[in-house]
Amino acid sequence: MTDETDAKSWIGAFEAAVVIAVVAAAFLLARHTREVLSLDEDPEPLSLTLEREAAEVNATLPEMVSEGVRLDNTTAGPGNAFNYNYTIVDDEAARTLVANPEKLAQLKTQLQERVCLTMPERRASGAIIRYSLKDNEGKIIADVSIDAGDC
Repeated sequence: MTDETDAKSWIGAFEAAVVIAVVAAAFLLARHTREVLSLDEDPEPLSLTLEREAAEVNATLPEMVSEGVRLDNTTAGPGNAFNYNYTIVDDEAARTLVANPEKLAQLKTQLQERVCLTMPERRASGAIIRYSLKDNEGKIIADVSIDAGDC
């Protein structure tokens, strides 16, 4: 009886090993097939992706993104750049920002963190994210460029 139980035990273990091997082989085959198919597709050039995304965002703009700050539009380019164009509509806040280099440095740090934490696709593509802030008169308050690949 022990030999029969041992035999059944080995058969069960062998069957489990075969099932695991079949599942692993199927997984590897599916992954290989997906990789081959993705190599056959020509990926969209980054510049076209950025242009398409800018058009999508612009369809919803202008928009107040926080108190006293309006996102006017976005643009793509040159090259691998994606540009956000803001207006600080609160004149007092704009003057404070211009007069305070420490506040500008804090702003740049916040924007860097935003890119690094919320834009993983930009990190992978090597895009440059640019933020342009102007006052109500159109005068430049700050231009901040962030290389997403540096995150």
